[in-house]
Amino acid sequence: MKIKVLLVDDHPVFREGLAALLGTRSIFHIVGQASEGAEAVDIARKLAPDLVLMDINMPGMNGIEATRQIHLERPDTRIVVLTVSEEEEDLFEAVRAGAQGYIVKNLASREVLDLIEKAAQGEAAFTPRVASRALMVLSGRNQAGRPFLTPRERVVLEQLVHGHSNAVIARNIGLSETTVRFHLRNILSKLHAKGRTEAAIKAVQQHIVRPPPVEKDAP
Repeated sequence: MKIKVLLVDDHPVFREGLAALLGTRSIFHIVGQASEGAEAVDIARKLAPDLVLMDINMPGMNGIEATRQIHLERPDTRIVVLTVSEEEEDLFEAVRAGAQGYIVKNLASREVLDLIEKAAQGEAAFTPRVASRALMVLSGRNQAGRPFLTPRERVVLEQLVHGHSNAVIARNIGLSETTVRFHLRNILSKLHAKGRTEAAIKAVQQHIVRPPPVEKDAP
């Protein structure tokens, strides 16, 4: 049976090139294309693809949120992120959202095609270098054995250690308070901390972030 594929990317030329590449393997059948996340979610509901190839940075709903939504509604649909981003945080969020693969667009066409075919067969689709990072994401630990935090989570944690409130953290790093609360929930879970104070203590004890400087008493 052919694998029904949905292509999601805001660049039509890239979608056309990817469709042509997939057309060289007889197992693939392109059932739809989308240029942004909300459209991809809607098409996935209607066409029930076996495999979704998902870009991250798109107008409107981004690929991470679209991946999360499709995975929630159709957990049997395999989703592979196909992106230019090599940012660790994007990889982390993609895996957490339910992606079974993460392919960087700068790979050779043959390598991209082989990884997509692996995903179609139910295997994880990562290059060896990305796979090692994905394993750290899934295990929740980095190479030093400490809790794995994304760069954004680390910044939020540093602000927390300095005693800032959610409102101040949001203002300092340019996020909404809702997003700050989301990152804090993840941080508490990863540190196995029951609250902000315990998270701050563990962060310093485990050398995840540096403690704030001690203010000297005025003479």
